[in-house]
Formats: sequence, C-alpha cells, structure tokens
Amino acid sequence: MKIQEILAQYLYKEKSLTLPGLGHFALDPTVNLTDTKEQVWPDGAITFTMDRQAQLSDELLTFLVQQTGKMKPLALSDLESYISTGLQLINIGKPFLIKGIGSLTKNQTAQLQFEQGNPVLEKIDSINTDHVRDRTVLAEGETEIDFSHEERKNSKKPILIFGSIIALALVGWAVWLAIPKKETAPVSTDTETEQVAVDTPAAAMDTSAIVVKDSTPVTPPDSAVTANVPTATGTFRLQVDAFKTMAAAENRVAKLKLRGFDVRAEMKDSSRYIVVLQVNRPLSDSSYVMDSLRKNYLWKPKLLQ
Repeated sequence: MKIQEILAQYLYKEKSLTLPGLGHFALDPTVNLTDTKEQVWPDGAITFTMDRQAQLSDELLTFLVQQTGKMKPLALSDLESYISTGLQLINIGKPFLIKGIGSLTKNQTAQLQFEQGNPVLEKIDSINTDHVRDRTVLAEGETEIDFSHEERKNSKKPILIFGSIIALALVGWAVWLAIPKKETAPVSTDTETEQVAVDTPAAAMDTSAIVVKDSTPVTPPDSAVTANVPTATGTFRLQVDAFKTMAAAENRVAKLKLRGFDVRAEMKDSSRYIVVLQVNRPLSDSSYVMDSLRKNYLWKPKLLQ
C-alpha cells in the first residue's frame, strides 16, 4: 500500500493528521464517509494549518508500521522520502498531491496553500480496524480451504530455495540502508554553484550528537532569530551551507528541521543565500561547537557576527 493512501486512511480514522515540516490537516467530524456516494467532499470538509515546526507523532508512525508491515526505521524513511519529494515539487512551483486528501502549493508570500481533493472511498472498509486482519480466521460466509489435493512434485523446491536466498539478501540490504551513516560534506560556498542538498538516512541526523568537550549537548533555542539582528547573550549563529537560490536553501532548511535543527534561510547578498544554525551557548564555546560539527557531520561552519 502506498504512503499517500495510508495517510488518507489515518485522516479518515483519526479526523486529524500532522505531517512533519508541513502542518496539520483536520477532517470535519460531522462528515459521514458513507454519505459521499459521488466521491466528492462537502466544501470545507478538510482544513489545513501550515506549521513548519510540526513533528511526527508516535500514533502516526505506529499506524504506518501496522499498515506496511515494515520496521519503524524503514516506515519512517519512506515517510520522510515522500515528504522530501513533495517539498521539492512545491519549491519548483508544482502541486504536492496527497491522494484522498488534496494538494499543497506555495503562494507568492511563500505560504502553503491547500486545495481539497476527493475521498478514496474504496479504502473506507480498511480503516475501521487498528490492526491488519488475521488471515487465519475465516470471515462470515467463507468456507474452510481444502488442502487435500494431490501432492505435487518437488520440481519447484530449488526455485523456492533460491527465492528465499534472494529475500534474505534484500532484507539485509534494507537493514544496511537503515543503519545511521555520517552526512556527506556540504558544498563549499567558494564554488558558488547551485545544487539541491543530499540528505543521509533519517536516523543519521540528531542534535544530541553535536557536543563540545564538556559533553554538554548543543540545544537549539525555541525562539526564532532573524537576519542582521545581533545575537542575544549566550547565543551565537553559524553558517552551515550556502546556495545561489532561495528555493535550494529552503529545501535544505526543511530537511534539517525534520531532524530537530534550529535553522533558517537568509539572504547573504543579491546572489547568495545561506543556511544559518542558531546555537544556545556562550560565544566562547563557538570554536568547540564548530569543531564538533566538522567532526560529526563533515560540515564547514562559519561564525556569523
């Protein structure tokens, strides 16, 4: 089952859905899915509230694991890949379609606009249960399967063995992909070349990994910091990436925010946009923090005045 279909099912069942880095969807609880015979929602049945700081809930992750049958790291990776692809579509001016819910686009003020779509009625029966149906229990009206057929020859046994080996190899490969790896080094600002930043697997990015010699983690602040405003006492800002377009910088910011970093895109000059990391530590610790970023993430941070 595809991710977008599972998200629609979750919204139908729970009446609310939060997608990290995007915002919150809400389904009018008075809407009866069985009454939508013409496959059209009533006006205003689904509403959307933009929230770039939105986080993934444990309930949604558990639902994805139940519906896909995958381990949590793989289900989380699928969701992040889906959202990342949607953000790229939005940044180039194309709509991000979520089947059974609607589509998101960016307006001239860089805000996300939501357009309600049509319901996926054929999936309604599957959203009334919290778990996948036990196929060992016969439904009403079904008859027990008769396995008393004539025994077949074992000509397919080598094929089954070979298939099992391939399946084990694929599982091992999937587990290897899910193992956290260090993020690749960002493009140097000296090259002034535009590119879309490449992320590592979801588990690889964690602000708790940014440490200094006193083993105190660097905690991103709660309040936003705008460009060209002097930092408050006990905080400082680092430039961690640079791009030639605001769209590329915003795409990088969206990915880092999914992993808990307090970052934002700012215009450095008329032809360069930078990604800024806010650090809640005294300025005297800046050299330790930058060394930690270089060591753990292979970044090339620069201290901003």
